[in-house]
Amino acid sequence: MENNFEDIQKLWQEQKTVEFDLKTLISGMKKTEQKQRRELIFMLIITPLTIGFLFLTMPWQESPGIEVSLYLIAFAMIWVLAMALRSKIKRNEKSERFSNTEYLKTQIKKLNYRYQIAKRYMYGYTFLLLLALNICYFILLEPLSALVRIGIHLALTVLIGGFMHWQMRKKVATYDQELIPMIEQMKGMLERKGY
Repeated sequence: MENNFEDIQKLWQEQKTVEFDLKTLISGMKKTEQKQRRELIFMLIITPLTIGFLFLTMPWQESPGIEVSLYLIAFAMIWVLAMALRSKIKRNEKSERFSNTEYLKTQIKKLNYRYQIAKRYMYGYTFLLLLALNICYFILLEPLSALVRIGIHLALTVLIGGFMHWQMRKKVATYDQELIPMIEQMKGMLERKGY
């Protein structure tokens, strides 16, 4: 048993220390920041346009249910936009900034939050969206038979819920390859500093 422990200790001491690839980390951060900027610009354009379009085209004055559903959609879209803005990483033009402990901690926190948005919070967005759409369709499809309305509600829920789930899984898989290695590398840099 003691020999086993000594063998393991020797193997551990003989391992080469892994050097941090700072260029790759900075490149990954720049790529993430550019992606984020494009996503935010798209969201800043599409959110008000979508909300405005819905309020202009839907008969929300005629039914409190439709009005509530439009407010739910608006709330969900603004909520996701606010989370995206909160997770925006800071620019990283200079490699010297990577020696700043607070900078690293902030970036780790923001990248983790970005990961959690895709992994967890988008399910809340999907739920609010489906709830709002089902309320709206329940009122708008009132002239149809109950069987047809139930079929439309189920189809809508399955299609949108399935599509959103597929999109979120795809996004999380991408983040597993892009964000997680950067987070781990920055955590390793903090550990080397002793924080």
